[in-house]
Amino acid sequence: MGEANVICTENTMTVEVEKSSIIGLHEDHLRLNDPTCTLTSNSTHVIAAMSLNSCGTQLEEDDENLIFKNEITSFDKITDVITRKHEVEIGFSCVYPKKGQVSLEFRAHKIPYVFTEKGFGKFTYEFEFFSNYLFNSKVDPSTYPVEVVLKDMIYMEIKATTSLANTVLFVESCRATPYDDPNYHIFYNIIENGCTVDETLVVYSNNNTKYRFGMEAFKFIGQYDEVYISCSVILCQAGDPYTRCSRGCVNATASPVVHHHRRRSVTSETSRHFISQGPLRLKRSSDSTVSNMALNMNLVFIAGTLLAAVAMVCGVVIYKNKGMKVKYQPLPSNDF
Repeated sequence: MGEANVICTENTMTVEVEKSSIIGLHEDHLRLNDPTCTLTSNSTHVIAAMSLNSCGTQLEEDDENLIFKNEITSFDKITDVITRKHEVEIGFSCVYPKKGQVSLEFRAHKIPYVFTEKGFGKFTYEFEFFSNYLFNSKVDPSTYPVEVVLKDMIYMEIKATTSLANTVLFVESCRATPYDDPNYHIFYNIIENGCTVDETLVVYSNNNTKYRFGMEAFKFIGQYDEVYISCSVILCQAGDPYTRCSRGCVNATASPVVHHHRRRSVTSETSRHFISQGPLRLKRSSDSTVSNMALNMNLVFIAGTLLAAVAMVCGVVIYKNKGMKVKYQPLPSNDF
């Protein structure tokens, strides 16, 4: 009889599935809702770790709870979008009560993004705004949306955290949109294919796992009050000349070059992951009022030392072995 264990923390979910429950399936053929989020394993368990706002985690709400859901499924090819067989479907969730002695705050500020990939293990990305070019004063998350003045400099930092040594962070692209959707049809490119696009962009001194940059504040023309910044980021092994990080700026306007394609090694670079932060909002005069404030439920930030969480595995369908026992582990109250 196999076991699945879900651990809920203030901003992450981790699920551990006993290998005996999925005999014959390797973690390379298991995925989360977002196929770019792969799983890792040890000698006994297959493990997936993610933040509440990454890897395709979905938010549902009822009268009493916020419910964050994801699912582990099997696949034959990572590019497949349909299947007619499923050996494994393991749904899991973390439930955060709205009521009782819980401090629950809805904020625009994004919590760190957590991903897990084979060869890199668990790693995080943090995307923050700063008050000055020294990057010694982070904008307080409680003050979001960040008010800006047109043409004033905006200072941003993307930081990667990983247990692996000799890794390099590469920011491949960044774009601005009036909503928290990088695929929105109205957008403005800031960095594209690793190349600077915005004429006011300044890249500051960085190390391997930090990328600091700034640009002049702007607004979208029309009835748009806010600006979100979304970036595509990759982690690579330092010194490998074949990674996307090593190629740097790839000018899309240059003449086509014949490339000898080399399959990406799962141990040399991660998948592209999209992270975002915002919103930025144009500072208004003192006699004007803001009539509408958009609340994106995907940007929920749950805070407080009294936070209570319930971990659940639901809708488990394992055709190879249907006998899975769920082990529940609530959030320890002394972790914060």
